[in-house]
Formats: sequence, structure tokens, C-alpha cells
Amino acid sequence: MSSTEEAAKKSSFPAATKQRKFFAFPGEWQGIVAAPHYTGNKAHLNAYGPNGGPGTYVVSFVLARPNSRNAPEHQVKFAADLQGDSHLAIAKPAVHIDIDPDQVLMSYKAAACSLLFRGYPNPDGYLGKLISDPFFAADRNVAQKVAATAMQGLLSNLSSQLDIPLIIEIIEVTEVSTQARGVSFVAPFPPTSMAVKGSGTINDPEFEHAVALYREAINSNTPIYRFLCFYKILELSRKRRERLGRKHKASFKQPQPGEQIPLRETKAMEEWLNALFYVNRDWDQGIFDQVFRPEALGKKINNLFDNQLRPIRDKIAHGILDSGEFLLLDKQEDLELVGKWLPLMRCLARRVMKNDFKEYLEFLNEDGSVVDTSKLSPDQASSAAEG
Repeated sequence: MSSTEEAAKKSSFPAATKQRKFFAFPGEWQGIVAAPHYTGNKAHLNAYGPNGGPGTYVVSFVLARPNSRNAPEHQVKFAADLQGDSHLAIAKPAVHIDIDPDQVLMSYKAAACSLLFRGYPNPDGYLGKLISDPFFAADRNVAQKVAATAMQGLLSNLSSQLDIPLIIEIIEVTEVSTQARGVSFVAPFPPTSMAVKGSGTINDPEFEHAVALYREAINSNTPIYRFLCFYKILELSRKRRERLGRKHKASFKQPQPGEQIPLRETKAMEEWLNALFYVNRDWDQGIFDQVFRPEALGKKINNLFDNQLRPIRDKIAHGILDSGEFLLLDKQEDLELVGKWLPLMRCLARRVMKNDFKEYLEFLNEDGSVVDTSKLSPDQASSAAEG
């Protein structure tokens, strides 16, 4: 067994004593809910389940500075157990003022709602958390959307005037009647073994550009920017194929492997992902739900590019570069529209890079097996890369 294959197997099939499990696709927003179960004369509180029903909610936002976290990476904590942090000084000892406030008030008013948030300093005097006063919402999801849209607008206003970053790390929604708490966070990336090909030469600027865009997307915590990076990889692939297709029409008429999204069947979804990821293959239902969107099942990449992704990209571009219909970057519904496609777009970017550049994942067969290309002839290695 090659060192690449051995390392991949160790990473793909970790021991049963491992300490973490994906909540869903790493690097994407996730959510968990802790919902008490009531009995006796309070059993009626179970009626709506974890998602909650019409009633009063409180939404908390925990802030963080860039490149820092409020808790160890693989720990999930609720807002009460976190201090939060930012560059915004609101109390002693961060600021020297005659009074020593224990909170600041921020009011959001719009046609649909009015919300009041209370901002609390951490022990160093910097704004760490913002918590809404109780307000009515139809359910937990609606409460989070309304409060998040309001908070993002308030923080953007402050950030632009004060020229400081204001980053939301954790969002917690509490249903007052049941005390069920749901927390949203970005799932961490897992530790990964050094399982890559140990030699090779890269002389293709388009390949270098594609992998650089991929790393930019993975490094970023901004959904809009990540969307644009993955979109650019897909666009780069399309333009490259059009250019090369004019010169080599025969070879480009053949369908590319894996460029049709499988239908919702567990084995087919696993095989499709295994052809793109050879480490950390800890697939679960949460990952399947995030990657294989109902609108994408059975569709080809070009179809998704034209009918699902391009309209979103155009709205982003119009908002940044041009006039026309655009996304409101602080509106939670618009951010969710972008975010829901990111897991699949990450896979699509890997798919087209694998098909376009033989240097990329050339040791990973279409059935997910790993081959030691160093022991193959150039023709065999090329065949292995093509699956």
C-alpha cells in the first residue's frame, strides 16, 4: 500500500475512539437545539417540538475578533457560557469614563418590526454579546431571521462609521415559554493527515488560479465572498473548455465523469462524494442534506450554473458593481439563499478541477479508491486520473 493510500485510509476511517463528529459539512453554518421535554401539567409545551411555535423569543449574538474564538475549536457552548469579544470599547477598563455602564442599548426599527438589543461588555470592557428583549415570532426560524437581519444591519452601521470589524460567531435563539435553546455556529474543519502526492510539476496558470480561488474560499468566513470564489472556478472551467473545445472538438464531446448530480440515494451520494474527497469521509445525513439540494438532484453542472447559480451571482455583482436587482447583504434571507448552495458549490469546484486538470486528485479513482501513481507509467497514470 502506498503512503498516500495509507494516510488517506487512516483519515477516512478513523478509530472508534475519535472525539468529534461532523454536525454537517465543515466550514458551514450549523445548528443544534436543546429542547426540554415536559410531563404532567406542562406537557402542552411539547406541542411544537424543537422548532417552537408562536410565542416570545430572545435572540443572543456572541461576537468575536478576527482570527480568534470564544471557545476551543471543537467545543459548542451556549451564549451564557461565553464572554464574547470585539474591538468596540463600551466600559471600564477599556475606556476611561466617569460612569461605568453595564450595558448599551441598540434599537432597530423597520416597517415589519422594532427590536431592542442590550449589549454587554466582557471583563476587559469590550462589547462581547448583544441580547434582544423578548419579542413575538411565529417560530424559532422566523425569530432568528428577524433578529439576525436587524443585528447585521446595526453592526454594519457601526462597523462602517467606526472602521472596525464586528463579527458574529454564535447566534442563540431561546423560546421563552419552553426554554428550548438553539445555537447556530460554523462547524470546524477536522484535523487532517498529510495525504497528498509527494511530487509533481505545475505549469498551468489556470490550474494555479483555480486552486488559489479554492483556498481563498475555504479561508474566508464571508458567505458572499466564498460563493464568488467557487463560482469563479466553475466559470473558469467553462471558459477553458470552450476555448479548448474549439481546437479539440472530438475529445470534448465526451461527457465528463461525475458532472451530473446523483438522485437522493445514499449509496450514489456516498460514491459521488468519495470521488472528490479522500480524507475525512465521515458522511452523515446532515452532510447529505446540505450538499444534495432538492433543486439540484439529477441536474448537470452546466444546468445548475445557468439556472441556479448565475442569477445569484448577478444579484451580488449588481449590488457591488452595477445597478439592477441585488442582494441585501445584511438581510438574513438573502444570506441564506447564498449559504444554502455553498456545500454543493465546493463539491462542484472540486469536480471540474478534477476533470479539467490531471494534476488535481490524480491518485483518486472515480470509485473512491486511491492509486499510487508513482508506480504507473504516464499513460496508466493519465487513465487513473480519468477514472
